[in-house]
Amino acid sequence: MQLAHVCALLGVVNFFVLSAARKYLYLYPALQEKLVASLLTPLLIGDVLHLLVTLWALGDQKWQVVNWGTVLWSTVILGFSLLIPRIAWHMGIGRFVDRRDGRLGKMSLDKH
Repeated sequence: MQLAHVCALLGVVNFFVLSAARKYLYLYPALQEKLVASLLTPLLIGDVLHLLVTLWALGDQKWQVVNWGTVLWSTVILGFSLLIPRIAWHMGIGRFVDRRDGRLGKMSLDKH
């Protein structure tokens, strides 16, 4: 139950920080990127460590995927579903701030 509360809390923090960064820092894309990086980097490290420690704790049973229970499958699937978007963000996928937030269109209109 405590793990569920921690996960919910992290989800709420992510939602509010990312929403605030996009809403209030759209004029400052470099600052927005730094703030989002400061949020996503420790979460990415936590995701990797969580999956590694989970698999390490299974010992030799980690290779017996057929015998994994529902909780273990949920942990691994949820872990990867959070890990993949964070890796993608660090690789630059989906980080075209000017096009995403419509700033490119506004800037080109201002020049004409």
